[in-house]
Amino acid sequence: MDFRQHVPLGQTGLMVSRLGIASGFGVPAASIEKAFHEHDLNYFFLSFPKRSQIKIALGNLLPRYRDKTVIVLPYGSMAKGFFLRRSIEGWLRRLNLDTVDVVLLQDVRKPSQRLFDRALKLKEEGKARFIGMSSHERPFIGRIARGELDLPLDLFYVRYNVVHRGAEEDIFPHLPQDNGPGIVVFTATCWRKPLKVKNMPAGEAPLTAADCYRFVLSNPNVNVCVTGPSSAHQMEENLAALAGGLLSDEEMARVKRIGDHISRK
Repeated sequence: MDFRQHVPLGQTGLMVSRLGIASGFGVPAASIEKAFHEHDLNYFFLSFPKRSQIKIALGNLLPRYRDKTVIVLPYGSMAKGFFLRRSIEGWLRRLNLDTVDVVLLQDVRKPSQRLFDRALKLKEEGKARFIGMSSHERPFIGRIARGELDLPLDLFYVRYNVVHRGAEEDIFPHLPQDNGPGIVVFTATCWRKPLKVKNMPAGEAPLTAADCYRFVLSNPNVNVCVTGPSSAHQMEENLAALAGGLLSDEEMARVKRIGDHISRK
């Protein structure tokens, strides 16, 4: 599998790069634009709190390349979606857009009919093409995936990494084999724990960021992994995952061994 090739995001019809860029850690605008032009990264998540640089980058990219980009706007204050419309419409104005590709409802822990109704209204009005949801409650996502809850969702954001692999039991086996939702992964480096010498088993060298991203992207259920670099150097480190491709059996055994060790600490 070539991680440099775009793949479908579930059943949305959107073709997405395997790595996406989250703005929340302050990656410079120039690095964002370079990743787009040189590596075809086209998935942009305007995550909290540092969004000024991605706004600059998108201001340069969108006038010429809107049809090649996928823009994700989060709504992080649940409260039944009282401020959802104001938040999304405000960002549409800032980005000079009529519609956003994905509205992401963040950290949803239980069904809220008003929240989903308000999100669906934005979709019906053409202000959002698709609706996604993130949640740290993995069984909740599993229930939706199994069809136990009828919610208007096109994709899920899932925490998944070498240390926290619970999605392999709670979510991935319950996804429909056909016509399934898009799956986007976050926290692939587990807050850089697998990158530190002090967290390694005896005799093991730390993983690289690219190792962590390759682990996530080697799972066939995953469409996109969002990366949150804070510098141009970190961006380049993360991009190395694209050329690395699938983990070999030996590499997979090593990263799981390290992940298991860290999870027991």
